[in-house]
Amino acid sequence: MLINGALEWGLVILFIALFITQSIVFAILLLRLRKKLYSIKAQRAWEPFPIVEKPSQTTLKVLKELSSSNGLEARELSKRLGLSREYTARLLKKMVEDGLVVRRGKPYKYQLTELGIRLLKESED
Repeated sequence: MLINGALEWGLVILFIALFITQSIVFAILLLRLRKKLYSIKAQRAWEPFPIVEKPSQTTLKVLKELSSSNGLEARELSKRLGLSREYTARLLKKMVEDGLVVRRGKPYKYQLTELGIRLLKESED
């Protein structure tokens, strides 16, 4: 009986020690992640406006197609412009990163942002 009781207490102490160790490791990892996220936000804070290079003709075509619709899926856009789906997906991803378009819903529909509309108007002038 005494051995079983000691074994049970030993297991309880072992689990408590493992729980405390796990909590400490997770806390350290979360603090590192928080520090990294704050450094990324600090870098972006210095960029008040997205820097957009002169758009390519293909980008302008995409902007024009999106301006004439209430949002298009990548597949429909690639058909209309005669581009491969892969190229269209990469182009749209870059345009989202540059802040020219947003994607909404499932399946994703792409729509122009204010920056995209302004860029399209400036290119038409």
